[in-house]
Amino acid sequence: MIKTNLKELERFLIDLGLGSGDNILIHADLRIFGRLEGNGADLISLLRELVGRRGLLCTPSFTFSFPQDFDIKHTKSNIGALTTLFGNFDSVCRVPDGMTSYYLVGDNSLEMIKNWDNTSYGPGSIIGQLLKNNGKVLQLGTDILSPVHYVEELVGVPYRTVKRFEGCIIDENSNYHSYTDFYARTMDVKKIIPDPIRSDFYFSNSNKISYNKREIRLFSLEEFVNYASPRLTDDKLILIED
Repeated sequence: MIKTNLKELERFLIDLGLGSGDNILIHADLRIFGRLEGNGADLISLLRELVGRRGLLCTPSFTFSFPQDFDIKHTKSNIGALTTLFGNFDSVCRVPDGMTSYYLVGDNSLEMIKNWDNTSYGPGSIIGQLLKNNGKVLQLGTDILSPVHYVEELVGVPYRTVKRFEGCIIDENSNYHSYTDFYARTMDVKKIIPDPIRSDFYFSNSNKISYNKREIRLFSLEEFVNYASPRLTDDKLILIED
């Protein structure tokens, strides 16, 4: 099995341009690294050091819990091993969203949670706020890209609509009722995987490193939204099978 040390990974990230003050949305399949030094325990610390105090780290911690209770601290994410590393990080915050929560690490985390507008992909969503704040996307060995749903809502595709999900938020010693306006699929459609918009965007993006037969990519969230929006506007069914 391939082994990756953190210094090697740090060099990749610096070569891609990750640096101080960056606000980063991270999607990862950690299997790209084979056996990552320390079983990845120090990965978040490395990323935190690179973006600095003014930067922000963000990763999905989706649970789709509502109408069941959502416990901010204890409800486990459905999204991969990276969320376990985030969940164990000392200074992590979590968005009180019973559908599409995110883990946040950085001095601006609480401000972003305060400004969250109870939507999954609306203007004040975590993705929307990252877009306004020059956010970037870091993909470690995966093609997953949750902002594609932001673009779907922005354009208004016919197979999704905003649907309100409600439930109880458990925040340590306090409980309260809340809701999420989630851009839900309403038609029985099957997504194209990989879809042509993301595939073409990844192909055209030159800021990437091949490693262990996969890719590490870093790109501007605005760049992706500006690339995807007109293409999806031209063909609102381009992401699904006929």
